[in-house]
Amino acid sequence: MPVQSWLALASVPGASWAVLDGEAEPVGSAAGYAKAGAANATTETLFEAASLSKPVLAAAIHDLVRDGSVNLDEPVAKHIDFTMDVATRATTPRHLLSHSSGLPNWRTEAGSDLVSSFKPGSDFRYSGEGYTLLARLAEIVTGQTAAEVVRSRILTPAGMTRSGYGWLAGQSPPVAWAHDAGGELMADKGPAQFRRSRDAGPRRSVETWTQDDRVSAAKAFGKPALPIFMAPNMAAGLWTTASDYGRFARFARRYPAMNTPTVTIAGSLVWGLGWGLEQSGPDRFAWHWGANDGVANLFVLDLLSNNGLVVLTNGAGGQRVYERAARVRFGREFDAFTWLQP
Repeated sequence: MPVQSWLALASVPGASWAVLDGEAEPVGSAAGYAKAGAANATTETLFEAASLSKPVLAAAIHDLVRDGSVNLDEPVAKHIDFTMDVATRATTPRHLLSHSSGLPNWRTEAGSDLVSSFKPGSDFRYSGEGYTLLARLAEIVTGQTAAEVVRSRILTPAGMTRSGYGWLAGQSPPVAWAHDAGGELMADKGPAQFRRSRDAGPRRSVETWTQDDRVSAAKAFGKPALPIFMAPNMAAGLWTTASDYGRFARFARRYPAMNTPTVTIAGSLVWGLGWGLEQSGPDRFAWHWGANDGVANLFVLDLLSNNGLVVLTNGAGGQRVYERAARVRFGREFDAFTWLQP
């Protein structure tokens, strides 16, 4: 795929991508810059997964379901006192996995309560808050941090040796920086933003931070104690490579419940229990996108052939790159791309 030329056309400095072909090991590639004009992107460069973090957490929840630690249809409020609203307290892990809880994407105002905008299970509303609530549930039922749960149940067995939720002070892994729509460096985002959050908390891996640690770090950073300001953000805070994420997509096949159509979005698009689903005739695809500031990512998996594609980019214009790559890889259009248009 001529990704280098697509990057130039979209003003995106760099990309890493991996092609999945059935059961074979994902084949990774990279092009462009990890930091505009300063460092080349390679297959070892860590990119922000952004919301591609959510399916990874979802798979860990399904693993907890498998061993009886989580019941998909038991109200989360039985374990976590997360809202004062009576109707919202009916929210279950099934609702959270499928974005049918009615919870907001993110709160930013201190003191704001979590309240569903509709009866849980009756409609679709994309919610990062819902996934951070799933992470809290994982912590309650296991006694581990959510990042530790994900590492032991997903990252390690899937062979995702380069992936994690950040790095220790003093470490300098090769990382991709965020860039705006014109390809200019966003120096206060990406790695810099992670370091600020990390340095406000305990001097140990953020993967070991408890809820109290996360709250204290957010306050020390001058932010409200809300999930969007906490590290690690289990809904959007994974750092990974395209090949590692391809290994996840292959590993996640052991959780077929993720492919359960649960809530209708529009047309051929529905949401399953962890990722989006698109069906057209006999073809059926699982997919998810990721978008942090200056970051745009995509994964698509053909559920019949197990062929797939992961594209990670470090530019706000990366959607134009990953859409082109998916069209070339699968030889078709995707309704999901029309739905994702701003």
